[in-house]
Amino acid sequence: MVENIVSMITFIIRAVQIIVGAYAALKLCIYAYGFMSKNQHKTEEAKGGMKNVIAGLFIVGGCEVIVKWIQQGTGF
Repeated sequence: MVENIVSMITFIIRAVQIIVGAYAALKLCIYAYGFMSKNQHKTEEAKGGMKNVIAGLFIVGGCEVIVKWIQQGTGF
């Protein structure tokens, strides 16, 4: 029973990581397009957006630590 719960939590976290990774790639493409524009306001907005996307990816990467902690904590 416990291994089913652990595998379900692991599956959900991995699915969220995949969705967030795809969304981050899309946002980075949009911000890169804005960064290449000649409009100074869009360039500054793109810089800030890229920083936020990178920070979000580090947070999502931290979920991997949670998955490993859950798996080791239950002995699976």
